[in-house]
Amino acid sequence: MPVFFISSDQVSPAGEVRIGSPDAWHIARVLRSRPGEILTVVADDGSEYDVRLDRLAADQVTGRVVASRRNRREPKAQIHLLQALPKGTGMAEICERTSELGVLSLWPLLTQRSIPLPEPATAASRVRRWQTVSREAAQLAGRYRSPVVHGLKPLLEAVEVLQAEAPEIQLFVCHEDELRQGLATVVWNWEKPTGILVGPEGGFDPEEVQQLAARGARPVSLGPRNLRAGLAGVVATTVLLARSGDLEASGG
Repeated sequence: MPVFFISSDQVSPAGEVRIGSPDAWHIARVLRSRPGEILTVVADDGSEYDVRLDRLAADQVTGRVVASRRNRREPKAQIHLLQALPKGTGMAEICERTSELGVLSLWPLLTQRSIPLPEPATAASRVRRWQTVSREAAQLAGRYRSPVVHGLKPLLEAVEVLQAEAPEIQLFVCHEDELRQGLATVVWNWEKPTGILVGPEGGFDPEEVQQLAARGARPVSLGPRNLRAGLAGVVATTVLLARSGDLEASGG
């Protein structure tokens, strides 16, 4: 059963919870929930609530809190994935998988080898779709927030914006020609924000790798095998989560 995202002000001091559309429609029409059933919601402050449903309609669902706790499913490491636009529906799959894993944001990139380049209207529609996919994946994973999915940006512009937002960010470029250091062993501080840069099929152009290095990004290897663009970001995210201890058993 997925959790549902709410803002903290949707929980009244008396413990009443109100959920609007589109989640209300999903709860009432797709899940066909009934009054008296228990639903889990998570607020944007990290609070998690078990809610006993009272009234259900397509535009609003209400219930009362019967239990509360802290949501502990968000990773400790703050990982931002900067992913070059792959072919076909590959970006939606990347958004889904990495949102389940726990990335904080996703930055679809336009690079020298990005083919094809979408028209502006098509790009906007795709971004909305990726945002929906990421939100649904984060809910299914039980997280308390959805990753921010940014609009398509040229490679260097995205890096500049991210560095302005997070001046301490550590940047790693997944590069198949890197032979000296791997992401699994490179010096890394998980307590600081981290950006993973993944190129399109065929990788980043050498000039782009140099430009990224000039901005402080470090090339890293993901191992001796060539990985598809759609898999590299998932693997890189998993490696860093494992290194931060996030994939350890959570039970007592």
